[in-house]
Amino acid sequence: MGKADDTKKRVERAALTLFMARGVAETTTREIAMAASVAEGTIYRYFPSKDALALELFTRHHVALAEALIEAHRPHKKLRQKAEAIVRCYCDWADRDWTTFAYHLLTQHHFLASLSEDLPNPVDVVRDVIAQAIAASEIPKRDVDALTASVVGVVLQAATFKVYGRITGALTDHAPTFVEAAWAVLNAKPG
Repeated sequence: MGKADDTKKRVERAALTLFMARGVAETTTREIAMAASVAEGTIYRYFPSKDALALELFTRHHVALAEALIEAHRPHKKLRQKAEAIVRCYCDWADRDWTTFAYHLLTQHHFLASLSEDLPNPVDVVRDVIAQAIAASEIPKRDVDALTASVVGVVLQAATFKVYGRITGALTDHAPTFVEAAWAVLNAKPG
């Protein structure tokens, strides 16, 4: 990695840390520069604005997480194994870089509308797996979006609890519970 790449990574990490601590709107480029030990103008070599920096950080994680979920479930044939792979992948991603995962989680409502619909999307990955399982009669036919929201919510609500200190430690420590909860949702008999 060259000096420019190292500087950009320092700016990004400083921004993520500050965005998580103070929020995007409340964080200034001056604070980011100070935290990254660079001149404020250096930020603009890499990003046209603080908002562009915030969106790039969100988008990069969003797409990479979707791609990781695809790779995690792809080798499996049955829904149970796919669901477990997806839940564990979410947990692994959260534990690998909690700051980035929590940033993505807490800013999704702000940034999702800005993303191109052709970008890989973690929720769409889960939705596609569930829709295929319904089509293959692996699980009872139900509203695929309600099921997707419920399954994704199992992990993301737990992550939200972690943000606010209600769950401590690694999410992977709780993955067996989340897997069973997701499977219970998917396997429940229709109303």
